Amino acid sequence: MDPSGAVYVDFDAATGDGRAVRGWIERHKAAYPDGDVGRLVVLEPEGDTYGLGEEELAELERVVKEAGAGLVIVDSFMAAFPLDVVKAHQVQAAFYHLRRLALTTGSAVVVIDHLPKPMSGEQAGARGLLGSIAKTAQARSVHILTRVPPKEVEGRHVLRWDVLKNSFAPVPEPFGVELVFEPGLVRVVEAALPEGSVNPRKAKAQAVVLTLLQGGGVVPRKDLVEAIIREANVHRKTAERYLAEIAQEAGLVVATIPGKGNPVAYRLPEATPLPGEVGPSQSATLSAPATPKSENPDAHRERFRSTPLLLNGEGAPKSPSTSTRRGLFRGVVSLRDTADTGREVQDRETGEEGELL
Repeated sequence: MDPSGAVYVDFDAATGDGRAVRGWIERHKAAYPDGDVGRLVVLEPEGDTYGLGEEELAELERVVKEAGAGLVIVDSFMAAFPLDVVKAHQVQAAFYHLRRLALTTGSAVVVIDHLPKPMSGEQAGARGLLGSIAKTAQARSVHILTRVPPKEVEGRHVLRWDVLKNSFAPVPEPFGVELVFEPGLVRVVEAALPEGSVNPRKAKAQAVVLTLLQGGGVVPRKDLVEAIIREANVHRKTAERYLAEIAQEAGLVVATIPGKGNPVAYRLPEATPLPGEVGPSQSATLSAPATPKSENPDAHRERFRSTPLLLNGEGAPKSPSTSTRRGLFRGVVSLRDTADTGREVQDRETGEEGELL
């Protein structure tokens, strides 16, 4: 496969000046000098941008085509699309435009999303993605990364990588990756997960339970047990044990539903309680707009910019994709490779060395 460029749309920049993204890129480049950062274009919204609208997405499509990018990364879904993530029709609308971007440009579109905040005693990532099941349904592949407790890996920074869904290949067993920090660089290497932390059958059981419960549904216990038996290929007693463990780890809420014998059902903590049900003491934060709401949300919409901090060195050339239209991707630039010059990446305005904030 021929190498191609990448476009990183950074809506999650806390400082709004690209320092965090640049710091990661430069440290990764120091560890893997054969990489070509000149193929990477980083875009950021203006400070008061209210999400990605149709006009912004059209401009993004143009930039991706001009850059010849084979990869587009949107960070993150919640910041780029400030909507109610538990409502399927709103999530589907956002994914329609992301799917169209992939089809018209031929690029792979990767969306970084958030996980629900763990409830008391809950295992991180146990409930899957934050919000509607439409996210999982619309995506071709869903990967979940959670940090392994440092005490289980001798204080190292190890991430557990679970594949919740993959439409193009078999779902692999969970595996580990480690971030190895050294002065001025960071390496990403494969790492073994703690002994006993990987159970492929239980992982399949968890995936099917979360898939059935996402979107706020209340699912009878017997249906969840049958789904586990079918997907994980285990006996009923094992399926019941898996469900009990998953319910505890994910903080699932037990409810009774109408029917003979008052059958037991489960729902996610953030799902709407059934009539007359006493809700849990805690609830996850489901959504937060990128900027405060106003009577006219469109008034908040600015356009993308790429700040001078993303330029490697004084007077670095701008990308040919720079727009002359005011406010539309002003100063779009690509990160340039400075390995041959040996110069440190510097802030054009302050002269400070690039650092990870």
